[in-house]
Amino acid sequence: MPSTAPSPALTKVSILGKETILVGVGLTRYLVQDVVVNVPASTYIVITDRNIAPVHLKPLVDALQSEIDARHPAGTSGRPRILTYVMPPGESAKTREVKSSIEDWALANKCTRDSCFLALGGGVIGDLIGFVAATFMRGVPFVQIPTSLLAMVDSSIGGKTAVDTPHGKNLVGAFHQPQRIFIDLEYLKTLPVREFVNGLGEIIKTAAIWVEEDFDLLENYPEQILALSNGVAGGPESEEVQLLLRVILGSVKVKAHVVTADEKEGGLRGLLNFGHSIGHAMEAILSPEMLHGECVAIGMVREAEIARHMGLLNDVAVGRLVRCLQSYGLPTSLDDKLVKERAPHKHCSVDQLLDIMRIDKKNQGDKKKIVLLAGIGRTVEPRASVVSDDVIRKILSPAVQVSTVKKVDISLKVPGSKSLSNRALVLAALGEGECRLHGLLHSDDVQVMLDALQKLVGIKFAWENDGETLVITGGGGRLRVPSKEVYLGNAGTAARFLTTVCALIPNQHEGADTAIVTGNARMQQRPIGPLVEALRGNGVDVEYAGKVGSLPLHIKPNGSGLPGGDIKLSASVSSQYVSSILISAPYAAKPVTLDLSGEHVISQPYIDMTIAMMASFGIEVTRVPNTNTYQVPRGVYKNPADYYVEADASSATYPLAFAAITGSKVTVTNIGSQSLQGDAAFAVKVLAAMGATVEQTEHTTTVQGPSTLLPIPEIDMETMTDAFLTASVLAAVAGTKGGSRTTRIVGIANQRVKECNRLAVMIEQLAKFGVSAGELPDGIEIHGIDRQALLNPEGGVKCYDDHRVAMSFSILACASPGSAVIKEKKCVEKTWPAWWDALQNTLGVNITGVDLEDDEDVPGVTSASTSANAVQGSSESVLDDATLVLIGMRGAGKTHAGLAAARNFNRLFIDMDAYLEKSLGTTIPELIAKDGWEQFRKHEVRLLQEALEKHPRGAVIACGGGIVETEEGRNLLRSWTGADGSSRNGLVVHVKRRIEDVVAYLSEDTTRPMYGEDMMKVWSRRKPWYTECSAHEFISLHEGKDATWADVERDLSRFLTSVLTKPGNSQTWSVPPPPADSFFVSLTFPDVSQALPLLDKISEGADAIELRVDLLDSYDEASVGRQVALLRRYSSLPIVYTVRTAGQAGRFPSGNHSQRLALLRAGVRWGCEFVDVEIDGPATELDQLVASKGNSKIVASFHDVSGTALWEEYGHGSSLLGNQKATGDGNVAVRFREVYDKLHPYADVVKLIGRATSLEDNFALKRFVASLPATNKPLIALNMGPFGQISRALNTFLTPVTHPALPAAAAPGQLSIAQIYALRSLLGQLPPKEFVLFGSPIAQSVSPALHNAGFETLGLPYTYGLSESLDISHVAKTVKAAVTAGTFGGASVTIPHKIAVIDHDIVQHLTPAAKAIGAVNTIFTRGDSSELWGDNTDWLGIRSAIKAFGPTTATGTGPVRRIGVVLGAGGTARAALYALRDLGCSEHRIWNRTPENAKPLVQAFSATLVSDLSKLLVLTDDHRQPTVFHIVGTVPATAQSSMDLDAMFRACDSGTHKGVVVDMAYRPKDTELLKTAERLGWSCATGVDVLVRQGLEQFRIWTGRKAPKEAMRRAVMKAYDA
Repeated sequence: MPSTAPSPALTKVSILGKETILVGVGLTRYLVQDVVVNVPASTYIVITDRNIAPVHLKPLVDALQSEIDARHPAGTSGRPRILTYVMPPGESAKTREVKSSIEDWALANKCTRDSCFLALGGGVIGDLIGFVAATFMRGVPFVQIPTSLLAMVDSSIGGKTAVDTPHGKNLVGAFHQPQRIFIDLEYLKTLPVREFVNGLGEIIKTAAIWVEEDFDLLENYPEQILALSNGVAGGPESEEVQLLLRVILGSVKVKAHVVTADEKEGGLRGLLNFGHSIGHAMEAILSPEMLHGECVAIGMVREAEIARHMGLLNDVAVGRLVRCLQSYGLPTSLDDKLVKERAPHKHCSVDQLLDIMRIDKKNQGDKKKIVLLAGIGRTVEPRASVVSDDVIRKILSPAVQVSTVKKVDISLKVPGSKSLSNRALVLAALGEGECRLHGLLHSDDVQVMLDALQKLVGIKFAWENDGETLVITGGGGRLRVPSKEVYLGNAGTAARFLTTVCALIPNQHEGADTAIVTGNARMQQRPIGPLVEALRGNGVDVEYAGKVGSLPLHIKPNGSGLPGGDIKLSASVSSQYVSSILISAPYAAKPVTLDLSGEHVISQPYIDMTIAMMASFGIEVTRVPNTNTYQVPRGVYKNPADYYVEADASSATYPLAFAAITGSKVTVTNIGSQSLQGDAAFAVKVLAAMGATVEQTEHTTTVQGPSTLLPIPEIDMETMTDAFLTASVLAAVAGTKGGSRTTRIVGIANQRVKECNRLAVMIEQLAKFGVSAGELPDGIEIHGIDRQALLNPEGGVKCYDDHRVAMSFSILACASPGSAVIKEKKCVEKTWPAWWDALQNTLGVNITGVDLEDDEDVPGVTSASTSANAVQGSSESVLDDATLVLIGMRGAGKTHAGLAAARNFNRLFIDMDAYLEKSLGTTIPELIAKDGWEQFRKHEVRLLQEALEKHPRGAVIACGGGIVETEEGRNLLRSWTGADGSSRNGLVVHVKRRIEDVVAYLSEDTTRPMYGEDMMKVWSRRKPWYTECSAHEFISLHEGKDATWADVERDLSRFLTSVLTKPGNSQTWSVPPPPADSFFVSLTFPDVSQALPLLDKISEGADAIELRVDLLDSYDEASVGRQVALLRRYSSLPIVYTVRTAGQAGRFPSGNHSQRLALLRAGVRWGCEFVDVEIDGPATELDQLVASKGNSKIVASFHDVSGTALWEEYGHGSSLLGNQKATGDGNVAVRFREVYDKLHPYADVVKLIGRATSLEDNFALKRFVASLPATNKPLIALNMGPFGQISRALNTFLTPVTHPALPAAAAPGQLSIAQIYALRSLLGQLPPKEFVLFGSPIAQSVSPALHNAGFETLGLPYTYGLSESLDISHVAKTVKAAVTAGTFGGASVTIPHKIAVIDHDIVQHLTPAAKAIGAVNTIFTRGDSSELWGDNTDWLGIRSAIKAFGPTTATGTGPVRRIGVVLGAGGTARAALYALRDLGCSEHRIWNRTPENAKPLVQAFSATLVSDLSKLLVLTDDHRQPTVFHIVGTVPATAQSSMDLDAMFRACDSGTHKGVVVDMAYRPKDTELLKTAERLGWSCATGVDVLVRQGLEQFRIWTGRKAPKEAMRRAVMKAYDA
């Protein structure tokens, strides 16, 4: 008898007139019965993938077989059979090749037209198998059984089937409707949370365009809807499952309706692509690291922003969409934390996105079409709408360019107050009853607050009036511990307010016992200590989970909540601490008396605002007269029926300032004299004082800008601190008043601890406009300039993720005679998400989108904005400035290393021994003699904690050797470096020196008392502690008779630059990223010291150098560490650190996992740039290794020693038998695709090495590489052996190479760089190129010798020659002919053509350096384009020489001042000044024989003209600051004899202030300038050396290769001396 399945609770949904969609829970038995009865077939072909098969294939097949057995007993005719096929997982398998393999397999298994395919899996399976069914035997039935939420609500419905092609996703396919679609929520129980959330993005999309009621559910019940995935949902009838079922059904019904109305996507069906136009383009770049739904989530937000920009959608709808997506953990921008973590090195350039969007089925010709929202639940049109590229670019670009301003007379409303909105949300959430909040700000901060309150209070809310009104039903103070951390981004107000709210939670909730409050990296730097200390003092259990004084916080319920009573609080840093306690105080166990007595309270108006709002919600706060004491009664807030949030007074300052700076008339219609906010007085107190006409009513403010702004001699802005930035940009262009253009703003000290240090940032960014400003103890001083003198800020304005910085400088840009780029444009979403729309659409400013990657990141070009030297320091450095802590044995060199690091990285140095003695007023020996070691250790830990709290950034701290002796000390260090599992605050580095050297040193040092025990025992005890407390280890190498501390300092500088580079920054990739070539040379010496004499030669042209640890004589960790230190000292190349096992073609014992992993961990700790890891051994330890890697790149590797691995992913029949490598039993041993999938999660770089037995293996490898999905993880893929040498020419990233000078190659078939390039040339991959020098006279030029030596050394088929002529037309004709012939490689340009090539348009583009210098000496092309670029490498040669010849340090312990000095004012002087600016010189001085000729340089580079040579090096200010002079001579050698150079150098105190002199004149080598400098002890670099260095940069630009500098240098010197 046939089985009878119980009728599960299911819903049938009709599509195209048939009820073929079935939705329910536990449908398997019903499914098989329905299929066997209603979709009869001779063969049921169940296809799934390798991930799903182990979990779901057998239960389905068993049930299906049981049903077949019941209906078709064995032996009966017509009995169906079941076949199963398991394919590879992932989007990369959705190809024509896989489709063909399945079809061939089905044919081989004699499947006929009456077969039925069952697609068990996600969207890839459904799309692919649907396409197979559509074409197999010209069409057979198929059944969709989606196992992912995304497939359930999207791809399984509608009959769209397809495969991907190299040109894009889903471009080849068919419409083929499934016979059944079974949506069984049971499958979701095994779905990973991320995949579950991925599908929710699609549900949110459907609700956003169609059903507002479903959107309301999604907004209000995220925890319940996520419950099934989190494993906490009940049975099928539980609230959580029913809620999920409802939103799934809602999405399914919408799609079914749309498909029924528009099956072939003629118009209406295009609505389902909301978010997909942009999301698909992002997915094409970010996949596989980012999932489809995650990319579409970002796409939805961007497409909603497009609708808002076009005036079709309000802020409210965009805010609701963002908040809803975020509540489910979906990303909402490319800057989202999730994107940065999952795809840290991928960049979605705007041009690339637009290019991908061009290939979209919705498009109308070349016009892009996007679904535009009109509101939640509805769209502008019942189809996608045409949107111009300009609008899309503006929304997608990370920066904007502000230009073309005209006077206007307009009125506008500004968004609601952030301060009032946040307070209103907390009060209403804590209150009882329903409250309608009108005018609420819809911004990042407010969305974060609303999301957090939902987790903490469980509020219910709904939107009315098209989202203009938020209806909140308060929780009455009933709080719960949230099930996951409360992540607040950079929302300082939310962080402070909710910390105290969390203190009110009385008890644990459903197993959650701790409320975790955290934020982004910047929020984890901002202070919260005074609030935490006040709460602790009141009995609240709150602990720092990271850095002391900042988030994250762990707050544990104590059974009663906030105790109340007397609370003392320091309010001198932020008034938000006061407001935080006041707002929560009514819910304390006892009435609260908040005492701020004795403190200077910051921002009193904000405290008054809080008290006034509390009164509106029914709680009256009493301030004790003439004190800073507040009394708060116990009670519960009573929510008013309606509460109106007034406009944000701080935001209102921007349009009003626009009026003032442009002479326009602007009226803000929703802020006036009745405002609760201190910033509302900005117009009256600031703008009027600067000459504007101000009219203010109770509710409006009107400003008419003056013809000239006036400075304000001094103004106290303590009551409106946030508005100081707006005032500052106005002061930048203030005219003269009383003979002065200076404005002083005071009372704003708290602005140092906002989203950034706003005082420092304003000074820094104003300087980019050419405006000078200085910092005051509690304010800023701005020296105004004429607006016509405003500079275009090079590199754009850096906003430090601060909304007020961005909006303020957009106002200053409106005064600029040119234009200005404002970076990080999205930061304005904190308070005014539509600011850029308002600036253009209302205020009439021309705004264009700018993708900085396009403008700045020119391949082969180094610009001042992108190459800021890490050692020299830069305002926009890529280095992490968190305080660095040094630990290690006394005598290891911590103090020396700390001083050097402080000087080289411009940091404060703190010697903890000296700090302790100064703090306690005694010496360490005296303290120990008096109080003993135990008390000394307590002081030591306490004072280290104090130093870290005072100096969390910008310092280097050297600790005493015994700081690790106590658990408290170790805990503090582990917490600082994140070794305790918390987020990292900074780095702890163990400075290690050979212990025998340490013992010898300590035996002579009597300045500190000893323990009285053997030092080797002390070392043995402390060694593991040093390791556990530090993230990295620096080996201080003192070897060789010529070794000096200067050598150690250089080693340290390189080491710290590597480990301090901010994670995710492109500079953490120490070799050229793909598609550029890169090579690493493999050392095969048993001891690195043997390689040192040959190191320069064998590493010529290499980008990295491999240390084969397994080939060393000793595997002892100390010995291996010495090898690393030797390499770091004698080679500047990145280190590839490899421990290759015997099982993978190495020598290290294969089974010794523990020692191998210990050595690999050591490689990470030593800061090796690449660490090669074989992914085997204990998974937990591998995970820990990867988690601790810092900036080291993990090369996850596999070597097929046996030669049995197969590059082909699929194979059938005899066509591939030649490539079938089998084991003894005939089975294929391993497929490289499976290995790739295994290595990929661990890897930054995947390395796959096969063994070729025929040439075919190389072609199979190439096909394998082409079949892989686009990914940000580079691949090294090649074959060993003689047959595999072609693959070495085909590989481009980090190809392992040998060198003839090495004793042996590291692997069979390994080639040198020259051999690889020769092979590529023979294969036609590297065509010959010609390079030429233009100018006259050039017969004596050494450039041909320089470049031809480089080409020859690397085996490049290039030649460099001379083309002498005074005629610029000769240059133009020669270049054009070479470009047309395809032989143009590049050109050098010298006098007289360096400016003419610009004026005559021979180059079409200029790099930032060439623009600033105004001359070109290098011409090159980009990629395959024939357009010519002009660069100037003179400045790079100068910069390189200064860095190489130093000194970069000076005597002293503090940050070093650098002063740039240029002798002469000719063309080379501009390059010199450009280089000096890039090196971080704080001052530039110019001397020229004719001062008048130097004035253009003075103005262009904000330099000082010094006419008296004897005063050029005089320091007129504080001589105590260590100073380094960088002097560049551009005066011809023949003119130097008349200069009084002795007098110039004598004016400088060389005992305190050192420097380097570079002379650009190179005939003779020893000029008068250099001879004088050398005689007086200055470091010197010759013009010949600069010539070589700039030539090396030219070589790199032209070839993309690292120049073989020693070979090129030798060739130059030979030609020079000839």
